[in-house]
Amino acid sequence: MSKPIIITDPDTDRYHTFGYISWWRQEIVRQATVLVVGAGAIGNEVIKNLALMGIGNILIADFDTIEDSNLSRSVLFRETDRGRRKVDAAAAMVKELNPDVKVKAWHGNINHELGLGVFRYMDAIIGCLDNREARLSINRFCWQIDKPWVDGAIQELMGIVRVFRPGEGACYECTLTDLDYQLINLRYSCPLLARQNLLQGKVPTTPTSASIVAAFQTQEALKLIHDLEVQPGKALMINGLTNDIYLTEYPVKEDCMSHHRLENIMELPQVTAEGTTIRELLAIAREHLGPEAVLELGMELVVAMVCPECGRETPVLQQMGNLYDTAFHCPDCGGRREMRLSHRITGDEDFLDKPLAAIDIPPLAILRGRHGPQHLYLELTGDKDTFLQFH
Repeated sequence: MSKPIIITDPDTDRYHTFGYISWWRQEIVRQATVLVVGAGAIGNEVIKNLALMGIGNILIADFDTIEDSNLSRSVLFRETDRGRRKVDAAAAMVKELNPDVKVKAWHGNINHELGLGVFRYMDAIIGCLDNREARLSINRFCWQIDKPWVDGAIQELMGIVRVFRPGEGACYECTLTDLDYQLINLRYSCPLLARQNLLQGKVPTTPTSASIVAAFQTQEALKLIHDLEVQPGKALMINGLTNDIYLTEYPVKEDCMSHHRLENIMELPQVTAEGTTIRELLAIAREHLGPEAVLELGMELVVAMVCPECGRETPVLQQMGNLYDTAFHCPDCGGRREMRLSHRITGDEDFLDKPLAAIDIPPLAILRGRHGPQHLYLELTGDKDTFLQFH
């Protein structure tokens, strides 16, 4: 038996018109939490759509600032926002568009600065990106925690919209060609990737293309929130030059490196990035896996920079991706320094009593404890209430 359609008073309910849609449930929309990755041209339109429809909580993620060229393609930005962080300007406009909506602005690099656990608590994830690296990261994150996501891309008058759902059809990495991997590797050829170099590869776009693609993306996200049918692993191709719109399907790569799910995720409500030491988390891993267990960080930690010329060793304790090119240069002799790296915690380190955040572990991160063939994934669940605060 279908649910009755509830029609509200148009004079007092801003969502009145949505009530005529047979499947629409404003309460579901109001309770939803949506992550929008990228606050550029497409992201602006997606965020605007979500706000107007009354999505309860919007998490906006981006690492960029506003420049003049953004003003011709971004409905949420104003001339006075020049130099401002995109996430802050977008979040402020959300509140102007719809005070009902709660929003959180997160400024950082999605590839390695946002805890994997954050993705677990999203009802929809929408990628509004302009580079392969970030898409690949989101794709792998979503596969690991079994979450679908909606991708969108534009170039000139062309657009593409895709839903990727783990285990159903192709994923984003399944669509990558050898050339795509070469371009990704080229941008990561320097072992210390300065964030100021991440803006390579910008493509020409128009506000009309952004509006069209964002509209389709928002619709797909709404369908996911309402548990309606989507078509994962297929691409909606939009050709604005010929006004052709068609659907195409990608083949699944059986050996795709993204197809890996985390099993045995243990939620740790008492553990946080700032309040828990490395030693304490290692002890939790060893309590469940045995006294020889180690923590695997899932990234390369630069423990120190060592100058072979003068012998100076400087402690660093940062993710490799968070360092700038200048970290190579020795401040004493000007020589080229080398990195001392680690990707695991064995218990022999001299920094075990530092908090997890001191080694660039973000809130709600998920780390792997391992003892031989046994492993367990440990989520810093204690960060949930503080990090996922929407205003």
